[in-house]
Amino acid sequence: MNKLYIGNVAEGTTVTELESLFGERRVTVQGPFSLKAGYAFVDCPDETCAIKAIELIGKVELHGKTIEVEHSVPRRQR
Repeated sequence: MNKLYIGNVAEGTTVTELESLFGERRVTVQGPFSLKAGYAFVDCPDETCAIKAIELIGKVELHGKTIEVEHSVPRRQR
């Protein structure tokens, strides 16, 4: 599995909105979105789906903010 970090998430964004955003762009995710203040995490089933999601950088706006998508890096590896 490939865990993704979704950054620059506007305050008030819901999990349902993130699910719709990824679904509209046919990006397959596995499991629920873990939404925090200003960012979120989600798993993709394979590298192909992860790359498709990462390609959304700079192209998708939600509540006036352009989201960032990248591979999640565990804290111990930063």
